[in-house]
Amino acid sequence: MAEPVRLPLAGLTVVVTRPLDQAGALAAMLEEAGATAIVMPLIELVDVVDSTQIEEAVTPLDVADWVVVASAQAARRVGAALERSPAQVAAVGAATAAALPRADLVAERQSAEGLVAQFPAGTGRAVVVQAADGAPTLVHGLAQLGWHVRRLDSHRSVAVVPTAGQQLAVLKADAVVFTSGSQAEAWVRVFGEAAPPLVVTIGTQG
Repeated sequence: MAEPVRLPLAGLTVVVTRPLDQAGALAAMLEEAGATAIVMPLIELVDVVDSTQIEEAVTPLDVADWVVVASAQAARRVGAALERSPAQVAAVGAATAAALPRADLVAERQSAEGLVAQFPAGTGRAVVVQAADGAPTLVHGLAQLGWHVRRLDSHRSVAVVPTAGQQLAVLKADAVVFTSGSQAEAWVRVFGEAAPPLVVTIGTQG
């Protein structure tokens, strides 16, 4: 009789700190690998600009200009405007590109630094669409390449404070996963240095 297959994360409890509307896919992947996932959002995302402001920033661009998108969340907010803009579009990674109507350049090393390393030098316009609390890596990097850069903050993170019961439960977990710097910062504000034995970070963008 064949031995039952032991899943790689069997017996482990893992905390997912993504916003509630984004946590499901990661939680499902963890559970498929045998873990028990605890979804405890530490941030929620709110819009900084409306669709009209995004249109005004993007639609005047021409084919020599760029819209540079720093995250999948930024992509979802700028996507409709890109369908009416001839500008070229760059994405920091595959997930961001997948949320866009098109992407002319996708960073192979999926980060802001990776995209800057691949980006061509130029003297045209570049609109960087990103979170208000995100790092200025793209803005500074493209400016150094000669582009006239405008930063468009599309959304920002707002802290969510877990209940006392949630806080006790997650500190008994085996691991916690952060997919952005803002999630890690929110954790520190609530828990200080206390954390499960294993801390996992995914990506470099805030």
